[in-house]
Formats: sequence, C-alpha cells, structure tokens
Amino acid sequence: MLEFCLDTGDFEMVKTASSIYPVNCFSMNPSIAVNCLKGTGKSFVQNALDIRGVIGEETPFFLEAMGDTAEELVEDAKAMVKAVPGNTFVKIPACPEGFKAIRELKDAGIATSCTAVYTFNQAMLAAMAGASYVAVYVSRLDKNGGDGIEVVRRIKQAFVAHNIDCVVSAASLKTPLSLQEAIEAGADNVTVDLEMLEALAVHPMTEGTLKTFKSDWEGLFGEGVRIVDMVA
Repeated sequence: MLEFCLDTGDFEMVKTASSIYPVNCFSMNPSIAVNCLKGTGKSFVQNALDIRGVIGEETPFFLEAMGDTAEELVEDAKAMVKAVPGNTFVKIPACPEGFKAIRELKDAGIATSCTAVYTFNQAMLAAMAGASYVAVYVSRLDKNGGDGIEVVRRIKQAFVAHNIDCVVSAASLKTPLSLQEAIEAGADNVTVDLEMLEALAVHPMTEGTLKTFKSDWEGLFGEGVRIVDMVA
C-alpha cells in the first residue's frame, strides 16, 4: 500500500492536511521540529503528543532519536516510544553507530526507519540490520550530482529480488514531478508537506472544466440548484 507521509511538526498543518487529504503516516526530523517549535515554548515531546492525539494511536509516526553513539541512540529511542506511545517508529541515521542501534532496537522490539540514506549500500545495510523503512533523501542527492530517483529504483528492485521486508521511502521531495517519479520507481512511501499536497490536488484545466459544468447546469436548472433540491 502506498503511503503519503506528512513531514512536519506544525500541529495546525497536521490538523488541516489530515482532514482533507489521504495522509496515512506522519514524520518530522530535528530541523523541521526546530523550525516549527521555535518561539512557541512547547517541548518536542509535548508537540509530538499533541500530534499523536490528532492522528490516533494506530497511525505510523516517525520521530528521530538524537545521539552520536549507538548507546545514546538506543537510549533515546526507548525514551521516545515510552513518551509517545502508539505506532511510533524511531528514525535512526544511516551510519555505523546507527546500524548498530538498529540491530539492538530490533532485538528490543522497537521499529525503526533508517534516515538520511544516500546510497544503495546504506539501504542494504539498514534493511539487513532490521530497519522497517529506509528513507532516501532524493532532492539532496540530486543537488549533489546524484540521481535520487535511480537510487530509489535500484533499492526497490533489490528488495523485491531478495525478498527483503523493508519499505522504501522517498524523502526530501520538492516537486510534484519528483514525487510522481519516485512512485513510478517503486517507492512505497513518499514524504509531503501541505504545500506539496495542494500542488498535487489542483490543475487549471480541472478548474476550467468545473466552471463549464456549473455554467451549463445552472443555465438550465437555475443558479444554485443542486440534486438535493430535486429530490422530494
């Protein structure tokens, strides 16, 4: 099942997006959290709990552990799932200490998403360590001379070929076209924000078509008349 993952720490954005669009998971990274919480006086944990209250206990929620060592990452991860209960996944970075932490958390029954993945090999190590998700930073790869979509494609192909049970997430997507290409490349999960969702939802030809339909309808049946008005 394809997942649209809203990547934000903005509580109001979560409420708006989840009330309109088929968003089925939520996430934030440390930079997003800081940008959303700066000047609010609200703690990271309290904000996460507020979001959890809106999205419900069963919805996947991806929150990042902080730490330089595997021990610190594991400690943070355990504190995270205790503080923010429900279907919470802990984001762990793609690095040697991160892979070690993923293995330990897998043994502890804590689900993880390996984040900041830039290469095929990082994704393979993360999946074999026990990560449930690998998040490929597509646009950051593109900006540094790589091909983010091709990395997504190759990871997905390898997971399928070797029957590896791990979700490929295309993160850091900046345009509707890159999102489309990520899905076509086999991404199971794509990250979006409200601006992206709004861009996906509209097209000027749709707006023009609807205006024509309304004009034709009201030309015969009268302004403001709807089906409900015709039913006794």
